[in-house]
Amino acid sequence: MNETLLGSIPIIGSILAILASWLYMLGGRTSKWKRRFVGSLVLSLAVLIETLILKNFQLLQLLIYPLIVLQFSLGYGSNITSKKIIRRSIVVACALISSAVLAYTIGGKAWLLLPVDILLGIATIWLGIKSILPAAPEEFFICMLFAISKIMYPFVGAI
Repeated sequence: MNETLLGSIPIIGSILAILASWLYMLGGRTSKWKRRFVGSLVLSLAVLIETLILKNFQLLQLLIYPLIVLQFSLGYGSNITSKKIIRRSIVVACALISSAVLAYTIGGKAWLLLPVDILLGIATIWLGIKSILPAAPEEFFICMLFAISKIMYPFVGAI
C-alpha cells in the first residue's frame, strides 16, 4: 500500500470518531441510547473498517463493540471527588480492556500503544474531576481522547 493511501485511511476513522464523540455528547443530554448503542457502534465501526482495509481484521475484534457499549453506559458523575475518580477509573478500565483486545489480535508492537491509552485515560479522569470545560464539550473531547487511541491500533500491523 502506498504512503498516500496509508496516510489517507485515518481520515475515515477520524470522521467516524468525531461522529461517535458527538453521539456520546448527545446521549449525555437526552436519549441515552444514542451514546450507549449508536455512538459505540460508530466508534467500533471506525476501528473495524480500518482493520478490514489494512487486512488485520480478526473475529475476536468484534468484542470491542460490547466493551465500548459498557464503557459508554457507565455513569461517571458525582459531587464527591473520590466517587468521580472511582467511577471514571472504571470507565477507563473498560476502554483499556477493549484496547487490550485490539493489541492482542493485532499483536506485535500494538502493545506499545497501551501506555498511550493509559495516559489518555488519566487525562479523561483529570478533565472530569477538575471540570475545566462545560459538560457538553467535555464529554465530546473525553470521547475523542478514547477514540483517537482506538483508531490508531489498526495501523500497527501496517508498519
